[in-house]
Parts: sequence; structure tokens; C-alpha cells
Amino acid sequence: MSALTKLTTGVPGLDVLTLGGIPQGRSTLVTGKSGTGKTVIGLQIAAHLARNGTPTILLAVEESPEDMQDSGDTLGLGITALVNEGTLHFANIGRPMDGPTIVSGEYDLFGLIHRVEAMVKQTGARALVLDSATALFSPRPSAEALRSHFFQLVYTLRNLGLTAVIIAEAPDDYGPLTSLGIEDYVCDLTIVLRNIVDAGRRRRSIEINKYRRSAHYKGEYPCTVTTKGLAVFPLDAKEVDPAQTVERYSSGVAGLDEMTSGGWLRNAIVIVRGPTGTGKTMLAGLYARAGAARGERVVYYGFEETRPILLRNYREIGMPMEEYVNNGSLKVICRYPEATSLEDLLVDLRTGLEELKPSLIVLDSISSIEHSSSERGFRQFMIGVASILREHGRSALLTQTTAGPGDDHAAPYLSTIADAILTLNYSTHGYDLDRSMRLIKMRGSQHATRPYRLDIEPGGLKARPMTREEAESFRGSTSRH
Repeated sequence: MSALTKLTTGVPGLDVLTLGGIPQGRSTLVTGKSGTGKTVIGLQIAAHLARNGTPTILLAVEESPEDMQDSGDTLGLGITALVNEGTLHFANIGRPMDGPTIVSGEYDLFGLIHRVEAMVKQTGARALVLDSATALFSPRPSAEALRSHFFQLVYTLRNLGLTAVIIAEAPDDYGPLTSLGIEDYVCDLTIVLRNIVDAGRRRRSIEINKYRRSAHYKGEYPCTVTTKGLAVFPLDAKEVDPAQTVERYSSGVAGLDEMTSGGWLRNAIVIVRGPTGTGKTMLAGLYARAGAARGERVVYYGFEETRPILLRNYREIGMPMEEYVNNGSLKVICRYPEATSLEDLLVDLRTGLEELKPSLIVLDSISSIEHSSSERGFRQFMIGVASILREHGRSALLTQTTAGPGDDHAAPYLSTIADAILTLNYSTHGYDLDRSMRLIKMRGSQHATRPYRLDIEPGGLKARPMTREEAESFRGSTSRH
């Protein structure tokens, strides 16, 4: 048996799921309901193969070649340039729409097969994308004849040595793979795209249903259609070699740096938890401001306030950000999670890391994202965030709102992705509102285990160690709430 050779697809993240790409000289089935991105992924693969030295044929059945070419150019795939270079070839095999269709005789594919053979001989093509088999077999022959013809089509493409991508419609997100009633046993790789309603919001996902003679990632993974095509989030970080020396950086709060034995560890993910009013956003602002003041590039994502209001609030409490925003060291991006999808937020984060190259990231607050999505969608989003941060080797501070004083409930997976967890709390038992913070964990570093008192003052936060008596009094007062 010859070794399996794979061709990369040009679809961000897909080659990670397939451990290298699609099988060369074999057929790949891409299936999903309408609107899942099947044509987009077909155009991406066709353009990538053609651009990288594999002459490719695109058989257009559902849309005209002109429409598909326009769609590809809109996505920035350079379809027209590839057509002009002679590396990508369109063939219109759609049914004429200027009159009724009269069906007579038995259905066969000999005409199509001969046409493909002629095109391969003429162009030297080594790959083919068919969009779509569902439209090709319409009107539909009998189930037995359809299975026979589909097998014949795949067998012919293989004999021609073509790396084929066959697109087909699925009747449901979960159920039969295609509405044709054909299964995927004749194809070596099957990719399933889904676009389901989850907790009132659309959630796109991709799954490698099978990959003959190859290992692959199992299960569903988030994906989204961007202005550049389909993007997949494998939720798995590439390994980044750790620095030989341990590097720390200031949190912007002197007492907190004392708690952490000199500051946060570089490339760590820090989660700051606490109820409303404990100072999480102020601590996040000090974190971002301290980084910008050191000359680092920082991106602050705010999900609870508009950008003008957030900057105004920081300015009014003595923490103006305008200087750092104007000199380019701090970029503030605010949006409401309800206005976009979680997958698009991941795209924005990845794009920001690649284009802006910040060393510090702030997400304030992930609770707003959690409340606007399903539990499963939020879990995938958070694992995706951690994966992107690990892959790019970036430091991040994430804030999370808990229900009230003394409540430290959080999903277990959030604890596992965090390198450090800082909890903020308050007590309303006394005359003044007493605030405190405690470092729950900090991987790879010594840290203070006792609580610190936290005071909000003009220009920032002040932290100092609590005495045992203060801690006991604080704990007793919060337990009564």
C-alpha cells in the first residue's frame, strides 16, 4: 500500500484537524445544509491548489462560473488572476434555465465523464472541485442507479489521478450525510459543516466525519465565514518554546506585585473574578496602562461599555488612557457580544494578534460573552481564546463577574486554562465598603496565600496585606450575606 500524501487546503485551521490536508489523488466529500459555507470552502481549496502549482478544474453546477468567480474575488482569493494564468479552469455543467426540462431515457454520466477527461487532457489538471453533486443528480435517478453513478464518478476521478473535492447537500445538521441518500464509503475524507441555532444564536462548526488511512481530530470545532473565507479554530495550541529565563512584569498595582512575588509571569493567562463593584475593570485598566507605559503594545477588548464611555470613566478616576491610545501603544476595542458571533470574536482576536502583535491582551469581561451564548458555545470560545494566546505566546488578563460576595463559582474549564486566578470580594457589614483580594493560584511561582485589603483611590488601586484579625472579621461579614 502506497503512503498517503496530503495537499494543504489554504483554509485556516482545517489542515490542523486533518493533520496535513486532503488526500492527494483521492476524493473528499464536503457536506452540510444550505448556508454552511460549502461553496466558500470549495473556492478556497480550488484557489489554494491552483496557486501552489496544482492545475485545478472547478465544475460549476448550482451557480454560473461568473458568479463563482465574483464570489472568490470578493473573498480576496484572486480567482480571476488564477483563471487568466491558466491554473484554474471553470466548466459550466449547469442545466439550462431558459425553458422546461424534459427527462427521457436512462440517466448516465458518460457525457460528463468524457468532458472531464477532455479537460484534464487539455489543461493538465491534477485537481477538481465539483459544486455540487446534489445539483448534478437533479432530476434524481433511482436510489440504486444514483449510488452506482456516484461510485462511477468517484472511480473515474481517481483513475484520472485527480485530487477531488465533491460538495453535497445534507438534509439535516445531524443525520444522513447527504440528501442524495449516498453515504461516504467511496470517499476517503468526509467533512461536515453545520450552522445550527444554539441558545437563540447561530453557531457554525466543522467535523471530520472520517479520514481513511489517516488519524484526525475527532468531534466538532468552531468555524466561521469571514471576509477572507472559512476559518476553523482547532482549539489546540501549537507548542511554543518557553523562554530560558523567567520573565515577570508589573500588574500596575504595587501590592499585587508583592502578592505575586514580583509580578505576573510572562505569557500567562490571568483570570480576575469578583462581583460587580470590586474593582475588576479598574485593575484591568491599570494592567493595560502599566504595559503601555513600559512601551509594550496592548490591546484592550471591552464588552460591557462603549469605547467613549470606557475612556471617559478611566479619565475621571485619574487613569487617563488617551496618551497611550494616541501614540499607538494601546488599542481599545469595544463591542457588545450580542452584536456578533463567538467565532467572529475569535477571528478578531487572532487577526489582532497577527496584525497588531501586542504583548498584552485584556478581555473585560468574559461574563458578558458567557451570558450571550450557550454553555457549549462559551466553553468552545474560551478554549479557543486560550489556544490562540498559547500559540502566539501572549500574556492576557481576563475579568469575570461572579454573582455576589463570597461566590467563587466558575466553570471548571476556566480554572484549567488559567495560569493564575485572582479573586476580588467586598463586605457591606461595616460603615465603609471593605474590599479584598486573594490569589487563588499562580502556576510556576511562589505567591502570597493570605488576603490583601484593596482600596480604590483616585488614580488607581492600593493593596496591603490583611492582618489575621481583619481577615477573620471580613470572612465573617461576607458569610452573612
